[in-house]
Amino acid sequence: MKMADIIHGNYLLMPVISRFGISPGFSEKTVKAVCREHGIDVEFFLIIANTFTHENYFPERKLQTFNVLMIIDYLKKTHTYYIETQVPLIEKLIKGLFKSHSFDMRSLKLIRKFFWEYKKELLEHLSREEKTTFPYVRDVYRVFHSVHSTKKEKETLSHYSMHLYKEEHSDVDEKLYDLKNILLKYVHGDVTGSVYNEIVFELFRLEKDILDHTRIENHILMPIVKEMEDSLFHHTKRRNIPANNYKIRSTKQSALNSPSFAHQVAAQNKNIAAPIKSDIYRQNQEELTHREIEVLQLVSCGFLSKQIADKLSISLHTVISHRKNITRKLQIKTVAGLTTYALLNGLISTNDVE
Repeated sequence: MKMADIIHGNYLLMPVISRFGISPGFSEKTVKAVCREHGIDVEFFLIIANTFTHENYFPERKLQTFNVLMIIDYLKKTHTYYIETQVPLIEKLIKGLFKSHSFDMRSLKLIRKFFWEYKKELLEHLSREEKTTFPYVRDVYRVFHSVHSTKKEKETLSHYSMHLYKEEHSDVDEKLYDLKNILLKYVHGDVTGSVYNEIVFELFRLEKDILDHTRIENHILMPIVKEMEDSLFHHTKRRNIPANNYKIRSTKQSALNSPSFAHQVAAQNKNIAAPIKSDIYRQNQEELTHREIEVLQLVSCGFLSKQIADKLSISLHTVISHRKNITRKLQIKTVAGLTTYALLNGLISTNDVE
C-alpha cells in the first residue's frame, strides 16, 4: 500500500505520521519503503495508524512485543505535538472568538478560563511523565537487560513504580470532554462564523488523540514495565522482553499481509450511524430536581460531599447518589465542568467561587 493512500483513508493521521519523523512528499513509495528509509518498524507504524483510525482496533498483545524504548520515543513526540501545536492552536482560536460580537462575553470568559485551567493540568501531567516516568522506564529497561546491574541500582529504582504512576495518572480527558460539552450546549451565539466550528472540531480531534495516547500508556507501556519490575524487584519468572532494536523485523507474515489498513478503512466506511434511541434521548433531557440543584450549587462552590451532607442534613450516601445523577443528566464529569455550568446558568455567581 502507498503511504499517500493512508492519508487519503484518514487525513487525521498527518500529525501521527509526523511523530515518526516522516515528512510529506511520499511520491509513489509504499508504506514499507518509507518506513525503511526512516528506520521505522513497519508493524509498529501500521498498528499505531490503525489504532488512531479505528476505535475498536487495539492489538494489545501485538504491541507488547515491541521494544519499550520505541513506545517511549513515540509518546514523547506526541507530547511535543500537544505542547507545540494542538494546544496553542485551540488557545489561538478561543482568543479569536472574542473578536466576534455574536457571543456573550461572560460565557466566553468562562470558557477561556476553563481552557486555561485544562491547559495547566495537561502540561503538568505531561511534564511529570517527561521528568519522572519516562526516565524511570528507561532505567528499568537498562537494568533489566544488563548483566552487570547492581543491588544499589535496583534499590534506587524501587523507590518509584508503575503503581505510583497509575495513582498519579490524572484523567485529563474528562475535563476536555466537559469543555467540549459545555461549549456545545451552553454557549449561545451565531455559529455561522468558522472560528466556533474550528474550536469544536479541534477539541474533538485533541480528545480522540489523547484517548488513544492514554490507551497506549495504560494497556501497553504499563504492563510491559510492570513485568520488568516484577522480575527485578519481586523475582518472578523473567520473560523475554524485546531489547533495543529499531530495525524492521522479518516475520513469516508481516503487518502488510495482515488485515490491511485499506480493508479496515473500507469496512469503516460501510458503517452507518445507529439511530438515537428514544430512552437515551429522554434520559439526557431529564431536568435536575430541586435537591440536585442544591447539591450542584454546593459542589460548584467547592464543598466536599461530607460537608454537603452536613449542610443539607442528609446522608453521605444520598449526596453521592445525587452527584451521580447530576453527572448522568448533565453529562459533565468534573467539578470544574459543573462549576462552569452553574455559572453559565446563573445557579451561582462568580463571588461564590472566588
